[in-house]
Amino acid sequence: MDRIELDALSDTLLVKIRRKRGHPFDPGRMAKNLKTNREELAVAVRHLKRLGYKIKIDKKGRITFSGAPDNFLPAEIANGLKTEMMGGRIYAYQSVQSTNLIAHKLAISELSEGTLVIAEHQTRGKGRLGRSWHSPPKVGLYCSLILKPRIHPTLAPGLSLLTAVALTETILSYGEIDVKIKWPNDVLVRGAKTAGILTELSAEIGRTNFVIVGIGVNINHRPGDFPKELKKHATSIRIGLKKTIGRVEFLQRFLLTFEKEYFDFKRSGMTRLRKKILQYSSLLGQKIELKMGRKTTSGIVIDIDETGHLVMDTKNGIQAFNAGEVSVR
Repeated sequence: MDRIELDALSDTLLVKIRRKRGHPFDPGRMAKNLKTNREELAVAVRHLKRLGYKIKIDKKGRITFSGAPDNFLPAEIANGLKTEMMGGRIYAYQSVQSTNLIAHKLAISELSEGTLVIAEHQTRGKGRLGRSWHSPPKVGLYCSLILKPRIHPTLAPGLSLLTAVALTETILSYGEIDVKIKWPNDVLVRGAKTAGILTELSAEIGRTNFVIVGIGVNINHRPGDFPKELKKHATSIRIGLKKTIGRVEFLQRFLLTFEKEYFDFKRSGMTRLRKKILQYSSLLGQKIELKMGRKTTSGIVIDIDETGHLVMDTKNGIQAFNAGEVSVR
């Protein structure tokens, strides 16, 4: 039995035994039902246990499913996922350099919009402006979505804010907590960074080929999980809510929320989304400095317009900006 056959048998077995949690299955009957033999069935059981599934074998050899791991396995993500498109195809890894790098390669040939690339750990997680994203295993969410919207490239930056809204509303679904969006691509919990978004665009004149939306979320990090240089500026949902969050469930909630916002975005642009962006904005009415390369502009944030630009009242009048690094003053 090769790896493809093992994965297929393991997935089919998992579906069967998950339906009746706690019920013991006779291995002979199960093997016959799955059109395999007991030896290959035993290999599949061991494979599932290595992946973290809780499966008991009693003295009679009967198989009992008792629990699933909170790991980003395709079978777990797909189980109970209620989306139409997002996560329809899943590429899951234990460790990669960057999910965005893999997604970019897949997007060139991948026909399925909504394809999800996810990893338990990134060795070179990508943030904005060439920065890295701290990606320790088993506590966060590190993934990328492949999107192929038929929009003008100038509208693509709105997808970063759309993602921020979906993340904000997903976090709020777990309880009362102070969550804000910091333009253009951060989500803050109690003023500290909890999630970052990196959108990468492939486009031609007047046409968007595809957009990669990379997402990093600090879900169950404890204070000690952050390196010294990040402790003052980063936090997690767990720290904010004072409770552990199921990561697979969080991803499923996010994908469903994101999909609803994305479908609306493709129908009507940012008209409705903009109200939520302004509602959750941490910058509206704030005096800030916006750094763009070597140039820094100071002013008061008065709006985020329908193209996702930050609108500021500056000494040179009202100006709109599509990118930059923000510091609140």
